[in-house]
Amino acid sequence: MLYGSHVKSVDDIGYLVDLGLDFGEVILRDNKTLIYWLNSGLINQPGSNLFLIAHGPHEGPPNDPKNLWDHYFPALRETVDLCGELAIHFLTVHLWLDPRFVRPNVALEKIEVLKELVQYGLDRNVLISLENLSETAMDLKPVIAAVSGLALTLDVGHGQLLTRTNTSIGLIDELLSSIGHVHVHDNHGGVGVADDLHLPVGDGIIDFSGILESLIKRRYNGTITLELEKKDIKSSWERIRQMVNTIETGLHQF
Repeated sequence: MLYGSHVKSVDDIGYLVDLGLDFGEVILRDNKTLIYWLNSGLINQPGSNLFLIAHGPHEGPPNDPKNLWDHYFPALRETVDLCGELAIHFLTVHLWLDPRFVRPNVALEKIEVLKELVQYGLDRNVLISLENLSETAMDLKPVIAAVSGLALTLDVGHGQLLTRTNTSIGLIDELLSSIGHVHVHDNHGGVGVADDLHLPVGDGIIDFSGILESLIKRRYNGTITLELEKKDIKSSWERIRQMVNTIETGLHQF
């Protein structure tokens, strides 16, 4: 596994290097942050001590096609453009597609946005990855099937919201071949954004051992972002690595 955390400034990169992490996930939330990183002079260097991936802006109103096409899609294209400028080749995006909350006609519009965005990204050597919010595997399977070249970012914390059972296992079982990245953070479950607490690993109710075992058994060996405050990164990283080592040791005994 390769481990990283959020990067909100150039100074954060040095902090992650000092911790010994493998990569940083650059947060590109709005036009202000795009300008900041464009003027930073930074270029991603995959062979260096710390490589970079990116996380795009939030969607805004989830049932507003006008916002989707007139505001969010242009913002996503600008984000892809910046990734190209910085030689960042992996971008996670948000598009809520839970049929309990998103109207069917709007969901279809979002799939069209994803098709155009994926092609836009491919033309600039940027892989687009859709992050799960409250969707199940059954919600996302038709989206992945409809959008050729789209990856999936598995957010384990989001998998604990608006559900009785964390949806991560189902996403791993059904869509592992599409999972290109993983986000980890803890919470106590809940029904909305306010419950997405981004607690240190082990401070909530998420079964990280079970989810990590499912990933390892299916040979996932990719990137994992610790989506946490700076003060919580090191301890959570140590917990995750300990779990991974315990799981791998147990599997090798059989």
